[in-house]
Amino acid sequence: MYRIDSMYEPMVEALLAARSENKADRWMACVAFWLGRQQMYNVADFWLSLAAKITSGLDAADKDAILDQLNSKEAALVASAADWPETPASLLAIVAGWSPEPPPVDLYAYAATKRYAVETGGIVLGGMRVMTDRSSQSLITGADNYVQANPDALVKFKTAAGFVELSAAQTTAIANAVGEHVQASFAAESEVNARIAAGTITKANEIDAFAWPSNSAAAPAA
Repeated sequence: MYRIDSMYEPMVEALLAARSENKADRWMACVAFWLGRQQMYNVADFWLSLAAKITSGLDAADKDAILDQLNSKEAALVASAADWPETPASLLAIVAGWSPEPPPVDLYAYAATKRYAVETGGIVLGGMRVMTDRSSQSLITGADNYVQANPDALVKFKTAAGFVELSAAQTTAIANAVGEHVQASFAAESEVNARIAAGTITKANEIDAFAWPSNSAAAPAA
């Protein structure tokens, strides 16, 4: 983490990031010369060599604007600039300590969490919001088993909006729709896992963007 009283750290990190992207802008040269003059992190030679290399590649106007502000030693470095200097290991170690890499995301676990949220998120059937949490799934299965044995029975069924009375056929239709939704959710997770294994899904946001079932029994297209 950056210290709140230090402006050096974000400057250094921005400069090194721009260098890694093969950028060479006037601001980079100015920052590198300034860091070299301040002998930041005991790698003054690196900063000055980097600044000289960046300056040597600028267009004439930017290059002249910087040269006008340099001392003779710095100007000589620009004139003799050749290869890009290698970043000292000591500096890389310091920078790594400021912004440590976040722990990698377990994509399979993330996909399972996403599937559970989709699976238990409910569906809309015939304008009726049907809950699909694990408890509701069990109750719906139980109600369907009951009407299979008692086809003339009416079932009191609690939806998100309140109680409704359902026939055996309606109860079975709900049970089938919920079962299909649950299976579609697991089918989606299976496909996501296959893509993770194949390397075509590599980030959590790609899992979120997958075609998860939202309100139907149909499994997402592969």
